[in-house]
Amino acid sequence: MTDLHDRLAFFLATDALKEIHRANWIYSRQRHETVAEHSWHVLLLAMLLADAAPDGVDHDHVRDLLVVHDLVEVYAGDTPLWNTELQGSETERELEAAYQLLGLLPKDVSDHFDTLINEFLNQQTGEARFARAIDSLHPLVMSWTEGGFGHPEHNFTPTWLIERKRPTIESFPALWDLALRIFQGAVDRGLLPPDGMIQRRGR
Repeated sequence: MTDLHDRLAFFLATDALKEIHRANWIYSRQRHETVAEHSWHVLLLAMLLADAAPDGVDHDHVRDLLVVHDLVEVYAGDTPLWNTELQGSETERELEAAYQLLGLLPKDVSDHFDTLINEFLNQQTGEARFARAIDSLHPLVMSWTEGGFGHPEHNFTPTWLIERKRPTIESFPALWDLALRIFQGAVDRGLLPPDGMIQRRGR
């Protein structure tokens, strides 16, 4: 193994993800989750819901994509779903962060990570689309399932949430059905206002 120093420099730089907080709460709502916690949790969710993927999806590759998908947040930070200003610059900021972070690695290793990051961003493979769907589903499970607290600090409606989650999840019927059930449960428990959108989308 060559360039061990550079590999360890990259590895230690990613330790910052243990301290970078996301907008999402942990399930107990005692604090916001870190990016590192989210990355581990989506890996577990992908394993648990693997049978929701179409036949032929390489789940080892899905997990590789999920391992790297948020590494850029070492420098780019988290981009909340509701922050339209940050959403508008997300791709540019993440590409710049990827260039900075991967610059720590020897070229052959850097190229491999760069390929994975770009595959996830470009969404051109079944594995990338399934990884994105799991990544998109994770905050819903944490926030809106029974025992979750939602986001009372924001005036979310089912319509607003569904329209933002639909592009990444809807093409996987089992995951989309789960998302709609989660939203309906949140409405039933008073965490979201009823607006009829869930019933219309479920027909």
